[in-house]
Amino acid sequence: MLHDLMKSPRCFPFLSGSVLFASLLLFAGFGRLAAATPSAAEPAPAGAPLIVLKLDDMRARDGKVPAAWQRVVDFAVERKIRISVGIICNSLAADNPDYIAGLKKIAATGLVEFWHHGYTHGSSKDADGGRVTEFSRSSYEKQRDSLLRGMQLAQEKLGVTFIAFGAPFNATDATTARVLSETPEIRVWLYGNTRDTGGKFVGRRVGSVNIENPVHKPNLAALVKGFEAAMSQEPRPRYFVLQGHAGGWDDEKFAEFVRIVDYLTKQGCRFGFPSDLLSLQDS
Repeated sequence: MLHDLMKSPRCFPFLSGSVLFASLLLFAGFGRLAAATPSAAEPAPAGAPLIVLKLDDMRARDGKVPAAWQRVVDFAVERKIRISVGIICNSLAADNPDYIAGLKKIAATGLVEFWHHGYTHGSSKDADGGRVTEFSRSSYEKQRDSLLRGMQLAQEKLGVTFIAFGAPFNATDATTARVLSETPEIRVWLYGNTRDTGGKFVGRRVGSVNIENPVHKPNLAALVKGFEAAMSQEPRPRYFVLQGHAGGWDDEKFAEFVRIVDYLTKQGCRFGFPSDLLSLQDS
């Protein structure tokens, strides 16, 4: 195309010589840049829900991205589907250059959206034996610190601004909503409180429609049963947020996950990021 245009300078009567050549190079460069920029998720066929694969608990193993995680990313690239990965953010603080490089490579695929999955993913017991987690029954100061430290590390180490948040254990309280309301960068709250949203889009959980049943075990039969039941209701769900823990999937569990993706694809579903849920706000 560039060669043809150069042979037809009359197309650009106001340019000549080296100026014309430089201008055409710039034009061609913009075309390549546009092609490399990820586009928005394709709209699902009428009646087919958007699927957000909410994959929890990314952290380093032996200083690298774990092989089980890399296999899921490679599968997403092969199938050209979008997935989302929740990073336990203290994994970004350690001196693991191979892990950081691996995460950057994953982000560069354009098919993975990272989200904030807590700083420590830890829990403890209070004096009465009750469970305390980062975002449930913890003080305002602790919750805010966990959220902001994770945000800062993602920006410093990965150049990523988290758009979505999902709490460890999906355990939150009113303080979490307050902290999120003060964090404008976060716009999507995965499995959040639908009654106290903190001003965020809450990606609801449908317990019967999930990757794993029980937790850590992908289960196609359970998903099909729940999906068909949910889609028989009116109004039909516009999306599902499906949770999984890819770092713990062996060969058998991964194969079942692939079968789940195959099934959903055959139903006409499209796979999107948590940020793609924002397009549903006003629709």
